[in-house]
Amino acid sequence: MRILEEDLKKGYVKLRLDTLDDLYWLMSILEPGDMVTMRTTRRIKQDGIRANSGERVVMTLTLGVEKVKMDQYASRLRITGVVREGPEKFGIQGQHHTLNVTEGSVISIMKNSWSKAHLDILKKAEESSMKGKALLVVMDDEGATVAKADAYRVEEITYLVSNIPSKRGELKGRQDAERKYYAELSNLLEELDSQIGSSAIIVGGPGFSKEKFIRYIKEKRPHLADKVREGGASSATFSGIIEMIRRGDLDKVVKELTLSQDMKLVEEIFEYLARNSRLVTYGLKEVKRAVEYGAAESVLVASSLLFNMETRNDILYILEKCKETRASFHIIDSKSEPGEKLLSLGGIAAKLRFQVS
Repeated sequence: MRILEEDLKKGYVKLRLDTLDDLYWLMSILEPGDMVTMRTTRRIKQDGIRANSGERVVMTLTLGVEKVKMDQYASRLRITGVVREGPEKFGIQGQHHTLNVTEGSVISIMKNSWSKAHLDILKKAEESSMKGKALLVVMDDEGATVAKADAYRVEEITYLVSNIPSKRGELKGRQDAERKYYAELSNLLEELDSQIGSSAIIVGGPGFSKEKFIRYIKEKRPHLADKVREGGASSATFSGIIEMIRRGDLDKVVKELTLSQDMKLVEEIFEYLARNSRLVTYGLKEVKRAVEYGAAESVLVASSLLFNMETRNDILYILEKCKETRASFHIIDSKSEPGEKLLSLGGIAAKLRFQVS
């Protein structure tokens, strides 16, 4: 999901839905009474022609939302409501219409007010789509190309010249220049990582420079080391960056790191339970009570609870309370291994600041 436009004072947000998961995120924030605008088609009945025939006309309509339902078989979200705005010549204001939202759709939403929970869900949805945000480096003895990439684009940032003398030069001078090169490159990556909040730093290139640099990072910048992974590239130019992306290095590494983070969060809950700790609770009713008391420090929610219309309102309420009590919350993909483990506890669990009797 990508937020294209936003004016919260007017209650307006415009979104682009890029994946099937985005449809579920959208379903979780839409409520009866919201106004949604989207390009659609509608069959226009002409006089003397039966009701189920007529020409399908492309138009932009605004609906007052009445019902939202996921059509899993057709991979689309169906939003049904009354037409509030549309081409006047067709006389369809006040009639019912259904918008079929699919991957690639652009939709605008107007709410009387956006709750903190709804805004957090939008942020989580956008973060989920942007998990591919990363720093990419291809390097050799002569220099390094640094780029940033997300789900939509890749952009070259700079080329850093190594200034390492030839192999025929003095060994000590070469080693000193190499260390300076690695220090400058790691300083740059640290600064860029702080700016963009990258999920991963992928280092590739021909020769042994990449392995040496990764060892340097692990020794000198251990706080960055968890994000660093080795990629594959045959050159230290921007074409090497594209090569790593096409090889799937970016997708593979980001997925691995995200899964690892989610697994750590879920495993921590199970470790508390194994110790019979009173500083953990699980289940919808119990977690709801904990956040109401301000006892929750962090809450884990399986995504399927947020996407289920029967539990969505309870989850939104819990997320609102998390914001009020400064508790963190994490939405875990229900289809992943940590998500499946969380579902065995009812799909929701919380680590507590203090015991709730």
